[in-house]
Amino acid sequence: MRRTTPDDNRFLAVGISHATAPLDLLEQLYESPKPLDDLAQRIADTEGLSASLVLSTCNRMEVYVEAAPDTDPVSVLDTLIAEHTGVGIQELTPYQYVRRDDDALRHLLQVASGLDSVVLGEDQILGQVKEALDRAQRIGAASKTLNQAVQAALRTGKRARNETGLNEAGRSLATAGLAFFERLVGSLDGKTALVIGAGSFGGVVLAALRRSGLSRVHMANRTPEKAQRLAETADGRGYPLEDIPRLLAEVDVVVSCTAATEPLLRVREVADAMTARGGRDLYLLDLSLPRNIEPEAGQVPGITLVDLQRIAEEGGDDELSVASVESAHRIVDAEVETLKSARRAARANPALAALRATAADAVDAELGRLGKRLNALDVEALQEVSRTVRRIVDKVLHQPTVRARELAGRPDGEVYVDALHALFAPHPESDPAPASASAQEVMA
Repeated sequence: MRRTTPDDNRFLAVGISHATAPLDLLEQLYESPKPLDDLAQRIADTEGLSASLVLSTCNRMEVYVEAAPDTDPVSVLDTLIAEHTGVGIQELTPYQYVRRDDDALRHLLQVASGLDSVVLGEDQILGQVKEALDRAQRIGAASKTLNQAVQAALRTGKRARNETGLNEAGRSLATAGLAFFERLVGSLDGKTALVIGAGSFGGVVLAALRRSGLSRVHMANRTPEKAQRLAETADGRGYPLEDIPRLLAEVDVVVSCTAATEPLLRVREVADAMTARGGRDLYLLDLSLPRNIEPEAGQVPGITLVDLQRIAEEGGDDELSVASVESAHRIVDAEVETLKSARRAARANPALAALRATAADAVDAELGRLGKRLNALDVEALQEVSRTVRRIVDKVLHQPTVRARELAGRPDGEVYVDALHALFAPHPESDPAPASASAQEVMA
């Protein structure tokens, strides 16, 4: 029979960010006149939640919660966020994402690492995550497991910046990508470009394009007004994303640099654009991760597609930024597995504590019996005997304890936890079910 513990609570992330929502909506969420502590407290008071954390920045609003296994608090969280911000639920939900369990944990670590930021590796998010944890602790909404998750996220963020140079990636990626692009396709002098994405990274790309000698740079964005403000500095115009297919027939270069989680340019749209271009080549540069342009678009005649993978493979010295991003993702994956392993291993603690308690009781009983039989021994001698026996028991139990935690931390660790509980359950009367067949085989 599987034993429920606090770790059995489901971990969920409910959010809206620059990757999914237009800027004006994000501004409404961020500029709510109500104190964020009020929202955090109302969420913390919600039935079925054992812990919660609210992360609010100019580019995202996310709520991380631990919920009972039989509850799904998404609709309740939607209502609370809508009431706090004054934005209707019907306006929020089309841009919302929900991540659960391991996906939610990985997302938290990616956010803290700057991998989900408008500008890769930006440092401000680390302080904002720490501030969110401080708030949760202040109002009593941070459980042990939530605290562990956030501490892992903060540690991951620091590692990503210190070990990979990710904090330089966002600033150098545009320059590196364009330099490789120019070596591949030639000078960009006099050409017209379209930049998809008008966030902070889009501004960096725009500046790099202007230095490359393009005659005009247009911008496309979820919020066309923001795109217009940026494009005006490069003699271009701002457009909504819906105008991209038409613009493909007019420009010479397209650079995509958004945080969208799905492709914004698909191979069919690119093929249709090439038909309308009358044989003129089109150059596509995808600086996004995940990719904004379907890789198959590079197979359309007349198309030259360069993405981060190609820059990494062929870009020579320019591959540093791409390698930093990929290394940061590997750090995230490793930290997720470390935390999951530690949580699995912790399931063995009750059984191991029961084993040690049983051993301690047996030692106490035997030493008591020995003391009565050997009255001639003085107090100091009895104390030395007691210390010796206890050391022997500790040494005998040490290696099995270490090994049990290692096995419990494995992906199949539940088998070993079942076996430990079957053998050393602290309250066998409450655990009538035998160990699973697989656990019996392991212990045989």
